[in-house]
Parts: sequence; structure tokens; C-alpha cells
Amino acid sequence: MQRIDTRNPAACGAAYTSILGWPIAPGHRHRPRGGCTCGNPETCPGSGAHPLPGPLTPSPADGLAAELDASPGAALIAPTVPFDALVLPRWTGLSVVMWIARRTTVPCLLQGEDHAVLLVLPATGRYAVPEGTSPSTVQVRSGPEQWIALPPSHGARWDTPPWHEQTQDPLPLIPGGDLLGALASALRATAEPSGAQL
Repeated sequence: MQRIDTRNPAACGAAYTSILGWPIAPGHRHRPRGGCTCGNPETCPGSGAHPLPGPLTPSPADGLAAELDASPGAALIAPTVPFDALVLPRWTGLSVVMWIARRTTVPCLLQGEDHAVLLVLPATGRYAVPEGTSPSTVQVRSGPEQWIALPPSHGARWDTPPWHEQTQDPLPLIPGGDLLGALASALRATAEPSGAQL
């Protein structure tokens, strides 16, 4: 079975909608010399990696490919309905993935050089966050009004894709609470000088 090309927007869009059943909407585009098509560098949350203005309306699965063809390089935006997203410092997220790898797998995408995003069962993300953690350190995105930009949106790539790479079967999402211990340990470790070397 041919692997999914995670650098190909059409292939990824088809995988997200047909394999995973996720709603997807095309977003803004990143222009190498012109920046984000939103045209608002002061308020842009991520060049070529955020929704278009107005309500976030997913495209019909059978029409997504045509929309992406008409807007080359458009971001792939998913409302946080089929999952909760934990947005956290890159090395903290990678540490969590490493520490739980012996017992389970959690989908993880990387955003630029600074952030990792872990995907867990919907409405459970808050149970992953240790008490007292600042929202500026770990952000939980949940529900139809919030979203994430999926690979290959500009600056986004999969560290651990949400499917088995050999069979393309979906990875079962885990409850956020299953990450609580690993995330607490990772936050402590990455707060120390030695943690920065992980």
C-alpha cells in the first residue's frame, strides 16, 4: 500500500476526510515573498496557517480537492470537533510522545520551530493539563469554534501522523487524562537547563 504523501495537500485532504472523517476547510495561503494572504502581519496568527474570515465552514469531502486546486498552497484547517488539540512548547510535546511510546501512541504535529500539537479524544484535553499550568504554556483547543492548521499547511508537519503508516488505518485517540503524568514530567524536565538538550 502506497504511503500517504504528507507534503501533498490533496493527498492529505483526502486522508483527513476519507480515512479519519475529519471536517476540513481551506484557509489562507503563505506567499514566499508576500507573506500571508490575510494581509495583516500585525494580527496574523500564522502565515498561511489560519482560517479565512467568517464562520469556519468545512468543505464537502468530494469538493475539497477542487477547492485546493483553485487555491494552491491553501492551509488545511480542522475545527477541533473530532479531537481536542494540546498546543505546547515543541520539546515538551516531543518529550511526551517519547515517554508514552512504550504503551501508546498520540498523534503529534509540529508547528514551526516552537510548538507541538498533540491530539486526544474530544472534550478530554483539559484533563491532560497539570494543575497550575499557565494557559500560555499549554493551550487546549476544543469545540467547533476553535481550530488547528494541519500539515502540509505552511510551517506544519507530522511527527506522528494520525494513521498507521503501513496500513493507513486511523490511530485511536486516547483520553487527555492518559497524558497527565507524562506532560507533568515533561514540563518539569524542559523547565530545567538540562531539559533543553532533549
